Amino acid sequence: MLTNYHTHCELCKHAEGSVEDYVRQAMTDGFDVLGMSDHLPYPNFDYGFRMEFAEIWDYITDVRDAQKKYGDRLNILLGFESEYMREYRRYYEELLDEYGVEYLVLGQHFYDINGYWKSAYDIDNTSECLSYARSVCEGLDTGYYSLLAHPDIVGVNCLPWDKNMDRMTDMIVESAVKNDIPLEINANGVRRGLVTDELGEHYTYPHFKFWEKVAEAKAKVVISADCHNPSLLNDSDVQKCRDIAKNWGLHVIDVID
Repeated sequence: MLTNYHTHCELCKHAEGSVEDYVRQAMTDGFDVLGMSDHLPYPNFDYGFRMEFAEIWDYITDVRDAQKKYGDRLNILLGFESEYMREYRRYYEELLDEYGVEYLVLGQHFYDINGYWKSAYDIDNTSECLSYARSVCEGLDTGYYSLLAHPDIVGVNCLPWDKNMDRMTDMIVESAVKNDIPLEINANGVRRGLVTDELGEHYTYPHFKFWEKVAEAKAKVVISADCHNPSLLNDSDVQKCRDIAKNWGLHVIDVID
């Protein structure tokens, strides 16, 4: 099967193309399943790089309209990518139970550290990666999420791989296995290109040190385009992710629960 569960659209303010544009591209590329999962807005605060809260029904309507129009040719799913913040638990439950949202992707772009929400792109000490891991694990334990996006995204900070990074990886992988939630190999990390450090040449994410442990644990893995343009839905970087997963011996699945 050809599937993608991590797909954005123009409403998030940093992507191009409408929901229908992605659906048409998915059909052209021969996809079986397309999950739309734009960044979730929150009711009382704008965390940036996402639709306005007032636009949430526009997004839901766009996906529902696409399902009605193209559902006989493509399985289109309504989802959101969201951070986990415990103060919004009721909101997540409403999305799944009352709004008709079919799945949530956990994308922990920021996390709680001493009562302050810190960006995962702005970590300058590997000990803080443990706080990131704790936030991720708490989210996975809720049962709200069907997929963990870019679990090794902290690699963008180019920190040395030390015992804290190993512990972070163990925490996340163990939680994903316990909760039977697949981890995502993310094509956006490949699009960022290679870096060279004391470990040699590698991607910041997917980081080979993280995925070594994923392979050892035989955790479930999903490959995602994380596309912000329809042309990236099945581009050469997605294929590179497929090759990486094969070379690293990862347990790739096509269908998420």
